[in-house]
Amino acid sequence: MQRQDTHRGNEFMRLKSLAILSASALALVMAPAANAATFVFDLSVNSNVTSGPLGNVRTFNATTGGTTINVQATAWRVSSNVVRSAFLGAYSNGLGVTNHREGTGGNNTHTVDNSSGADFILFQFDKPVEFLSGRFTAYKLCDSCTADTDASIDYGTTATAWNSGLSLDNTNFSVVNGILNGAGYEALGGSTSGIRDLQPGAAGQKVGNIWMVASSFINQDGKKDSFKFDDLAVSYIDPLPEPGSWALMLGGFGMVGFALRRRRSLAAA
Repeated sequence: MQRQDTHRGNEFMRLKSLAILSASALALVMAPAANAATFVFDLSVNSNVTSGPLGNVRTFNATTGGTTINVQATAWRVSSNVVRSAFLGAYSNGLGVTNHREGTGGNNTHTVDNSSGADFILFQFDKPVEFLSGRFTAYKLCDSCTADTDASIDYGTTATAWNSGLSLDNTNFSVVNGILNGAGYEALGGSTSGIRDLQPGAAGQKVGNIWMVASSFINQDGKKDSFKFDDLAVSYIDPLPEPGSWALMLGGFGMVGFALRRRRSLAAA
């Protein structure tokens, strides 16, 4: 009798250990992937149209490893804290903005510039992302001007669908700040065009599904900023397990269930 009880006790301990190991394996496969994937958006269109309907929308997508991220882009201008919709143009060097004060967008005013208020582009993503880099192409706003590409970057998280409109026209800029509930920063540039780093600090610290790229609001060097924006690279961490992880997870559930059933049958014997 004592030997049988000892055997049952050992069986209980073995099944308990098996259940704990199965649960641990399940927790591991349920954890988010550790490595972020990079997605690059080509924002260029070979177009010479420098003006058009204010508040127009442009959509883009990028695919990596079978995952696709969609983004909707719109253009805006802020002056005296009042936001107005603008025309978002797409060109061979990327996106530019023509606001209602710039007419047909001639003389390089169809860029993201701060010559008449400050132009900005809002990017609404269908997944939370972090900016990595972007290409800034510098333009002069006048013959005697110096090309400059200082930019203000901000981000936030919103429940608004990525492909829905934003009711910002003729609102106070505080409404925009309420959407961009992140921590804005300056991406300082100069007259040199090219790819610039847009990920200050540690990776994974600035994540949102709505992002802003603006001509510098601070403009601390006093130069008028004017650029077109292209080749946006973002990072995204897929929170769902891979198919192989799902198989392991289901196996873990099966092992836990078997262990519990086996334990109940032994207890009833």
